[in-house]
Amino acid sequence: MRNKKIALLLLFILFLVGCNHQNESSYSENPNIKHLSTNSSQDPATQAKELLINKDDITAVHAVNTDDTLLVTIEVPYHERFSLQDKTEVYQKELEQTFPDFTIELSTDKKIILETAKLEEKMDNQTLTKEEIKKKMKEIIHLSKEQT
Repeated sequence: MRNKKIALLLLFILFLVGCNHQNESSYSENPNIKHLSTNSSQDPATQAKELLINKDDITAVHAVNTDDTLLVTIEVPYHERFSLQDKTEVYQKELEQTFPDFTIELSTDKKIILETAKLEEKMDNQTLTKEEIKKKMKEIIHLSKEQT
């Protein structure tokens, strides 16, 4: 009888610990927008981040641009994924209207989000040249089109 009580108590404690998880996203709820500085101007990427991060249904935004392409990735809460296609189309149109001189690549894929975040970090550390940024962006865009 005593062993059953101890086992039941341990199971109850494990249950409570398991239910007490935090947000497991690798991004904060209120991400700060970094102004990327490299040889190329990242102002459009920063503007795209500022435009999208104010949306209630977006938890993280990453963006990188070259002279003619703007790569933007957004992360949405899991419960918002049911209307993801509609929201993606709306955000795509909004970005195209805001940045008519750029080819807009918008993705919600987790792998593309991680690759874009890595690229942003490398750019923030100023370890990439303009040509390396273009090459890496082409690889990420190719990967995103390949997965769809």
